[in-house]
Amino acid sequence: MLRLAEELLLLLLDDRTGEFSNVPDRTLGYALAGAALMDLALEGRIDTDADSLILTDPAPVGDELLDSILAGVAEELDARPDAPPTIFWIRRIAERADELRDGALSRLAARGILDADEGLATFSLSRLVARTRRYPLAEGEPEREIHDRVMGVLFGGDVPSPADAMIVGLAHACGAFRQMLTAEEYEEARERIELVARLDLIGRSVTGAIRHLSLAESQAMRRVVLERGGGWPRASGRLPFIGHAHRLGGDLRAFFTQQYLRHGPVFEVDAFGKRFVVMAGQEANQFMIREGRSHLRTREVWAGFSSELGAANIVTGLDGAEHRRLRGAMRDGYSRQFILEHVAETVAVVERELARLPPDGPVAGFHAMQRIMTEQVSLLACRTSSLDYVDDVIDFINAMEMVHLSRRWPKFMMRLPRVKRARRRLELRFEQVLAAHEPEARAGARRNLVDDLVELHRSAPDFLPDTDLFINVMGPFIVGLDTVSATTAFALYALLKHPGLLERTRAEADELFAAGEITAESIQRMTTTQGVILEALRMWPIVPALGRRVTNSFDFAGYRIPAGTDLLMAIATPHYLPEFFPDPERFDIGRYSAERRENVRPGVFAPFGLGHHGCLGQGFAQVQMVLTIAALLRRADIALDPPEYRLKISHAPVPSPDRNFRIRVRPRRQ
Repeated sequence: MLRLAEELLLLLLDDRTGEFSNVPDRTLGYALAGAALMDLALEGRIDTDADSLILTDPAPVGDELLDSILAGVAEELDARPDAPPTIFWIRRIAERADELRDGALSRLAARGILDADEGLATFSLSRLVARTRRYPLAEGEPEREIHDRVMGVLFGGDVPSPADAMIVGLAHACGAFRQMLTAEEYEEARERIELVARLDLIGRSVTGAIRHLSLAESQAMRRVVLERGGGWPRASGRLPFIGHAHRLGGDLRAFFTQQYLRHGPVFEVDAFGKRFVVMAGQEANQFMIREGRSHLRTREVWAGFSSELGAANIVTGLDGAEHRRLRGAMRDGYSRQFILEHVAETVAVVERELARLPPDGPVAGFHAMQRIMTEQVSLLACRTSSLDYVDDVIDFINAMEMVHLSRRWPKFMMRLPRVKRARRRLELRFEQVLAAHEPEARAGARRNLVDDLVELHRSAPDFLPDTDLFINVMGPFIVGLDTVSATTAFALYALLKHPGLLERTRAEADELFAAGEITAESIQRMTTTQGVILEALRMWPIVPALGRRVTNSFDFAGYRIPAGTDLLMAIATPHYLPEFFPDPERFDIGRYSAERRENVRPGVFAPFGLGHHGCLGQGFAQVQMVLTIAALLRRADIALDPPEYRLKISHAPVPSPDRNFRIRVRPRRQ
């Protein structure tokens, strides 16, 4: 049977969006602690009365985490004459909330109930569970899925089991039902929820303690906010007139990490009179994951980008139901499964580009990756080659990002002849892409991203009109061109600086191609290659911060963040904190091993964004980078030129190796 902590997390998981209900971190920690105590009660190891918790049997239950908690309870009770109240144990065990959460999610993934992306620490219901609404258990009949069981109890009159009553009580104590149900549904079920939550005596004791702790913490936060008056510190290093513009135009990850260590998780920066509040650190990332949907939006960040092209809707600039609808239409075309079905085409692009490179002359490494990645995306997403347009794509997307996202260039730069020419050529190419997706032109071809967008346009022209098609068809290049190209270039640099790592990665590439058909399983076995990519994403994050506008005021870290505030969410700050990644300046792929798993703690590793705006194509991108590196190392011997080159980073429009990162490529003798 599943443990209560596991089932609580499954109940909180929205399998449509892959996100957990917006439960504050501390409250969730209390609920997981309560679930552990309830599990021990179900095992007959503890009991509670109105005032205290009682140890009834110290014998282990055969669960490593529960047994550790049980041993701690027994040791504490032996050492003190009084019996501490339940609220004491909730607070004490909640200190291990991350361990409880990670352990529960790992077990669910191991049992085939959740699909886990180990590199990103993201989870979704497995296809089997999503379709059958049953859990595949090791012994006995498959268990009915918790969401269906709870809804049956609340709306179908089903008789709850003791465990189900405990789960209802825990979810109610978290306030989760107000998010999981519509207002009408919650009002209909409210009395039933209260009734079921009171059925179990231990459940009443535990959930009462959770509510008390959550309320006390909320009141304490309010007192701190009032005492501070809502103000926050200003980042150091400000210059007259320009503010922090010189720092915001450079290494954001280093700047924000430095300010976080000096000022804490909230501080202010400004550039030429424009002010931003920065939220940084693990707590800020967790807030964005759990509460970003309720308090933050992206429309203002992308408004200039969209208006430049006369568009209203781009998926990165939408929120709420519209965002979910457009994102849902694009999901298959951006998926890991899609690129796995086009491995041969992806690898062939690398081999053609290698054949084109001069055998002896140095090559600009980042630009070479841009050509490869752009052509791969173009063939897969648009069914047309981009080789004649690569520089146009680079020029136009870079200008758009510099003017409308980072705002490092004035708007008149969009009128430069080179940028205007690139736009005209891309608009012409867009017409060619649409022609390649007419029904007669794509007969027998696998559906791709543009097919899905065109179908959405034809079925709902009011939602996705002609004016919005161009910007969304360009989406893979806007959000993916520089990001995957830069990360692959960073990873290649790291390999060339670590010969032993290079040989291990090359051996994996040889094994991958020697095995014949490349599958998800064979790619998953490439742990060295994946570790190199993940460590490149940690050390050189392509998106160190995300812009957001506050829509609903909230309290965070003792500050009141009012509606209308422009935020910068410094999501990469934890990447360089030694409490999460020891010796953070060292390139170390062992961080992602099964033994260490430094990246899986909630809110510490954010290479592809966070929350409901997390990168839709992250699975696609990871496979693309693995295949590209593997194909490069299989076919070519690559060396730095000059060999002593030390990495320097260009920070505009996104962090990438500078133009002096050059490589020599020679055909490999096999």
